[in-house]
Parts: sequence; C-alpha cells; structure tokens
Amino acid sequence: MSRIIMHVDMNSYFASVEQQANPFLRGRPIGVTGKAQVAETGKASRGIVVAASIEAKQQGIKTAMSTWEAKHLCPSLLFVQGDPEKYAEITHRFNVLFHEFTDFVEMFSVDESFLDVTEEAKDFFGAIIMAQMIKQRLKEECGERITCSIGIGVNKLMAKLASDHMKPDGLVVVKPSEECAFLDQCVLSDVCGIGYHRKEQLQNLGIFTFKRLREYPLDRLIQEFKSVGYWLHEAAYGRGDNQVIPYESEPKSIGHSYTLSKDTTDKEVMKHTLLGLADKVAWRLRRDGYQAKLVRVYIRFGDFSGFGKEKRFEQPLTDGLALFKNAWPLIKHLTHNPVRLLGISVGALMKGPEQPSLFKKERKVSSVLCALDHLQTRYGSNSWTRASLLGVHFQARSSGFHFDQE
Repeated sequence: MSRIIMHVDMNSYFASVEQQANPFLRGRPIGVTGKAQVAETGKASRGIVVAASIEAKQQGIKTAMSTWEAKHLCPSLLFVQGDPEKYAEITHRFNVLFHEFTDFVEMFSVDESFLDVTEEAKDFFGAIIMAQMIKQRLKEECGERITCSIGIGVNKLMAKLASDHMKPDGLVVVKPSEECAFLDQCVLSDVCGIGYHRKEQLQNLGIFTFKRLREYPLDRLIQEFKSVGYWLHEAAYGRGDNQVIPYESEPKSIGHSYTLSKDTTDKEVMKHTLLGLADKVAWRLRRDGYQAKLVRVYIRFGDFSGFGKEKRFEQPLTDGLALFKNAWPLIKHLTHNPVRLLGISVGALMKGPEQPSLFKKERKVSSVLCALDHLQTRYGSNSWTRASLLGVHFQARSSGFHFDQE
C-alpha cells in the first residue's frame, strides 16, 4: 500500500509571525532583517531581507535580496528586526498541533514539517480532510495570519513539490500514478536537491525537462553524477524517500546563554541577566513537561577565559527563581573581573510535572506559575516578566541571545 505523506510549509513564515504579533504591520509590505539599525531607522544599508511578507513578495521583494535593492524596488517597505525566540515559539506550537493528527512528524526546518498520515487518513480523500482541519487549527492556535501550503503525495519528494506548487495557503494532492504528469508541469529546479549548479550540469547534457531526464540512460547519469545519478533517475519518475522519522530523542539538558552588549563588572546587571535566563530555562522545562535536579552556570570574561560549575539538589525544580538562587552563588565571587557572557542550563532531567509541596507558600508559587504558563502558551514567552527584570531586554541578534542552544 502506498504511503500518504503530507508536507506542511508555512507561508512567508517570519514575516507572517511579525504581522500576527503587530496589527500595525498587517496588510503592509514588510521585510524581516537581521540588522537592528535597519529596522530602527527604516533606512536600507548593508543587509539582506531574511523574509518578505506576502504583500512585499507581490511587489517583487525576494528572500536574500539586499535591503538597499528592496527599498528601491518598494519604497513603502517596512523593515522589522528578526526575533528568533518568537519564531521558535510558534514552531513549537504547530509541531505540537501536528502530533494531534499523527505520531509520525518530522521537522524538516523551522517552518516546514513532514507528516505520515497513512494510518490516520486511510486514503487520499481522508488526507485532504485532515489537511483542511490542520489549516483551520493553525489559525486557531497560532493566529489568522499564520497560513500554510500543504502538499500530499506518496513520498517526501512529491509532497514537498506539491506544497511548493500553490502558494500561499494552497493544498495540492499528487495521487499514485500521477507523479510523472505532475513533474512534467515543473522545471528541474523545482525539485528539492536540484540547485543551480546541478541544473546547469543537466542542461549541459541536453536535459531540460523531467521527460528528457527519464529518457536519459541511467548508466550515463551515474557516470556523470556518481551516486546522485541514481537519485536523479528515481526523482524523474517521482520516486523517493517515504519514511517520516519522528524526532523522539529526549534532551539531556536545556539552557540559554547571553552575550552582554558590553563587558561589565556590575553585579546587579549580572544578577538580572542570569535571573532572566533562568526564567527562560524554567519556562521550557514546564512547557515540555520536565523537572531538573541539576543546574550548571557558566561565565565568560572579557579576555575570553571562562569558568563553569554545577550543583545538584535533592528535590527537582521547575521555577526560574529557585534555579537562579542555586546558580548565582556558584559564580558571584568571580564577578570582579569584566564579564562578557553568562549562561545557565539544567540537567538530570525527569519527565513529569512538579509534585505539590507540603508548604503553603510554595504551593502558591506553583499556582502562580501555572497561570503564567497559560499566558505564555497563548501570547508567547514575552507576555510577562518579573518587576525586577523590567529593565532587562534580550536582543535576539545584535547582542547574541541564543535560543534553544542545547
């Protein structure tokens, strides 16, 4: 029996997430950039467009286009600095959603995943119904601006090719025995794995279409491309890998590190930074259903030397303040030297929620954290902060914040 593979590809992903987060950006051409000065001043400089909104693409703006060229092409283009943490949060949300439909989910990149729905959908008609349900649930869980294109086929190659065929918000199905006819509507470079140089090599052999590629002798393809020659031959018939491999590896640690905007000996700055990082680590612990019995802290100085230490505790923790209180004493005696980077991670992870405490004060803290977690799940990880951290802001790119770094 043929497998039924679904490829879900988010549309203009980074830009769509920004538009969902900021109503002012909706319906306007925007370009996500990695340079803070471009986003703040709105002036083009030596940078590139990391992602373009649907409105910007309609004006001819493309990914990797220079900001100068993009602004010249579309004077009304707004630049927004990229926010990796925000995108990672939405990626986590939609992959959790996909697992409600099937256990076989393979994350292909930050904005696309493969799903094997053979058992759940039963047939291609069932897969179409499931795809429509996924589209609706995405809007409910992530927002109206978060749309996707879905391709359905018998393997990963055809599913991805199908999802690329209709954007944005498309749904394309390539049923068994329709692969060659569908490929003949495409150009060689539409297939993932045939880039500019490989396409040029094929054209030098007189191969400009998939029909011609099917006709070309297999032995000559192997002679020219080695092992890739066999893959090209199979791809020309729409044959490919149909195994979706779910990522089930349990994490050994969860951590964050942060490079300060400038070296400092200010203990208050260091304490606030470490507490903010501890809260982020603790949120991920609770979000993913873990507890930690070990905390590690790392400090890097201005001369790039460093020091790290860890501490184990009897009772597992999921609270950022508790993690901070265990971590800070390990390094506070070293803070007389200019500090460049701070990092905190947890290990000795245990699956399962935190056990209710016997003490009333600790039960109240757990209750508050539960309510705050609901806020973060709905509105993102920046939806609340401690009063002591109101002046602390982690810059995602310009000062080196690393998300999910372990």
